[in-house]
Amino acid sequence: MHGDNGVVALTMNSDRDRSIRFDIFHRYMTFAKPGGSTMKIRKSLAGIAAFALLALTLQACGGGNNEGNASSAPASSAPASSESSSGSSSGGENVTLKVWGDLGNQAVLEEPFKAINAAFEQKYPNIKITYDFAQNDQSLNVALQANELPDLFWVQGDKTSKMGEMVKNGFLLDLTSFNMDLSRNSDPEKAYCTVDGKLYCSLPSFFDTNVVYYNKDLFEKNGVSVPTTWDEFVAGLDKLKAGGVTPIALAGKSEWDRAWPIFAFAPAFANTALQNAMTGAGTMADPSIAEMLQAFRDFADNGYFGKDFLAQDMAGAQFAFTNGKAAAIIDGTWNNATYVSSGINLGRFPVPNKEGKRVVQSSYSNFMTYAVSSKTEHPEEAVKYLEFLSSQEAQQIMEDATGLVPTISDIVPKDEGVKELAVFDEAGLNIYSVLTALSTTESNAADILMKDVIPKLMTSAITGAEGADILDKAAHYPAG
Repeated sequence: MHGDNGVVALTMNSDRDRSIRFDIFHRYMTFAKPGGSTMKIRKSLAGIAAFALLALTLQACGGGNNEGNASSAPASSAPASSESSSGSSSGGENVTLKVWGDLGNQAVLEEPFKAINAAFEQKYPNIKITYDFAQNDQSLNVALQANELPDLFWVQGDKTSKMGEMVKNGFLLDLTSFNMDLSRNSDPEKAYCTVDGKLYCSLPSFFDTNVVYYNKDLFEKNGVSVPTTWDEFVAGLDKLKAGGVTPIALAGKSEWDRAWPIFAFAPAFANTALQNAMTGAGTMADPSIAEMLQAFRDFADNGYFGKDFLAQDMAGAQFAFTNGKAAAIIDGTWNNATYVSSGINLGRFPVPNKEGKRVVQSSYSNFMTYAVSSKTEHPEEAVKYLEFLSSQEAQQIMEDATGLVPTISDIVPKDEGVKELAVFDEAGLNIYSVLTALSTTESNAADILMKDVIPKLMTSAITGAEGADILDKAAHYPAG
């Protein structure tokens, strides 16, 4: 399947290997000008105080935790964080590496990383992995400020400005000279890990987006089919509501999880407008952005999220969906395994726009993208761990456990449900990433979306047009 403008090419290989191949152009995985030339985040962002910039986060993409901030450069006298039973990391002597995992996604990642680490230790018996699901906003902030990072920890690459800020402040090990094998990866995947031409993390191999997970039995019972247009989508929600079923479970209490409908609606309604805002050829006050924000408010006003969604957290929303109280939930592909394991008759579809085109927000998964502390005492062993994370063996373990959407052809999809996640027409922009690029020290447009605009839309305090105007005033556009 090909997008109308060649943005994404999905090629299903033989039924025997059931692999999915993605060719996602770099201009849709990073911020880019029309025509495909990469547009770096403006110098105004580069000059933002590290602490402020690293407070910006993109949960999606892989979950609700951030990478923290880099408020100061590491002291040259700081001790390394790893342990060594021999005091040396050379000559195959015993070494222990301390690795931090994603606390917010522990339920999804615990099984695959247990298997990945066991396979790594079998391959390198002299290297012991002490893997703790210890990383969230607070823990990483504290570690950065105290200069007590573990040997390895997960990062979000170029999805936000934070990895670049950690590089700028000297926290991350430059991996370029280690000559890691990148032959299986595309240029956009390499760019994800690159800052100023140097490599700083293990490469991504999976694709993240937001989809509508739905209960096939409830859809069928209420005469609802998978929609092919936006109007069909809304009509189906009306049928579900009339049948006494909450159409969509929403975690209104959770800052990130309540934003997933916005993340899904934005490229469907306003991908061109987001592109134009990124390049300075347009603004966030574009009518299509206002219409998208109004659609989110309308869903709340019309009862599509149920009666008590404002007080509901993500666990409650997921429980409502998996127990048949709600017919659908809008969530990330990273949570696919959670819904599969619930045992419901599960289906998935992207949000279609009015013309029937399925444009989805796109980013790489950060489930396996890890960086090395510049102060590790064991850089060679740490890089071996990154190389293993970038291997087909480790990636297949992750795929078999989670059912993510692979971007590399030799990773065999877990099941047919993974292929269902990969059915879309175009990979579009992520609204949070766009607003992050349009932020300055004085005005954090991404933060304003999450903390101001979305809550006010949910409570009918503002219209979509007013929300777009707020974002427009918060944004700092590049010269057109």
